[in-house]
Amino acid sequence: MMKKTLFGTAVTAGVILGAPQAADASISDHGQMERGDVNSSVAELQDKLKEKGYFNGNTGSTFGPRTESAVKDFQADNGISSSAGDYFGVAGPETQAALGGSSDSSSDSSEEVAGESTSESSDSSSEGETMTMEATAYTADCAGCSGITATGKNLNEDPNANVVAVDPDVIPLGSTVKIEGMGTYTAADTGGAINGDRMDVHVPTKSEAYSFGRQDVEVTVVD
Repeated sequence: MMKKTLFGTAVTAGVILGAPQAADASISDHGQMERGDVNSSVAELQDKLKEKGYFNGNTGSTFGPRTESAVKDFQADNGISSSAGDYFGVAGPETQAALGGSSDSSSDSSEEVAGESTSESSDSSSEGETMTMEATAYTADCAGCSGITATGKNLNEDPNANVVAVDPDVIPLGSTVKIEGMGTYTAADTGGAINGDRMDVHVPTKSEAYSFGRQDVEVTVVD
């Protein structure tokens, strides 16, 4: 595996540019969770949101856009909004206490969404699922980069390959995914910082990777 990194983040085949640093703080440190946090407390939060019908799809340790949206919906339905950290999208003590309660009820719309999610995932795969993911870009166009992906594809031999690095627990390696406005890609790579709702899009050059920046994209698992 290629170990040379830029900005402290590595993927199997190359370097990722402009990616955010993972948050090491846990819920016990700050009493709240927000977008960008990566820790085990986020996974517990997602599990509770999923139990109550607010979070769909696979859970993980990253507080991404889907988690933020689920928290907002839960807070709106439960009238949670204060100056003490429980403003929309941030899971503070009041939100966590409400999630940890014994009530099994949720809004009618949330129950309907949960039912739809169950039927869609009944085949125990991600096929056909559309999700919002945080995307950055990486390239094999760098000194010392092997260009070999986690599935063995050589990106130096095929610099225009439509490949993305994913968390295999969210999108299985080998899957074909469609990124809205960008095209169809193959999930053929992984990366140490690519967890949960994170994705890295392979591009031919460093300049393209820098230009890509960081953006939220709609991703559909085709097969």
